[in-house]
This record gives sequence, C-alpha cells and structure tokens, in this order.
Amino acid sequence: MDTTDQHRHRCEVRQVLRWRFERGLQWVREWLDGGVIVNGRPTPSIEKVRGDAAAKRLRDDCREQWARGSRGEPGVWR
Repeated sequence: MDTTDQHRHRCEVRQVLRWRFERGLQWVREWLDGGVIVNGRPTPSIEKVRGDAAAKRLRDDCREQWARGSRGEPGVWR
C-alpha cells in the first residue's frame, strides 16, 4: 500500500471512529452493513463498495484503533 492509499485508509478509519463516538456502535454497524439512509437513499454495504478484502481491513483497523483509545481525532493513529 502506498502512502496515498494509507492516508486515505487512515482517514476513513478515523471517520468511522468519529461516527461511532457521535452516533454509536449500532449506527456504524448499520452503515458498514448497508441500509443507513443518507440523502433519502440506503447506503450499500462496505463490502459492495470497497470489496471484501478492503472491507475486512477497514473493520479490523476500526476495531483495533477503538481498542487502543482512538476516537477519530484528526491525525491520531495508535
């Protein structure tokens, strides 16, 4: 993974962590699984959008970063 991809991935992880902090775990699970209504339409699952491997990495890194105390603060990666 090059630095651009790594930066994008970490930003995405931080955004999901921020949503978990603000909206709760259930909302994040629904967003990841698809079905959260955004702009009047349900979101697709993260697997459908990113593919299985990238979705697994996002879920795993979100879990790990949350366990390490990250709550989506800008620039924080633990």
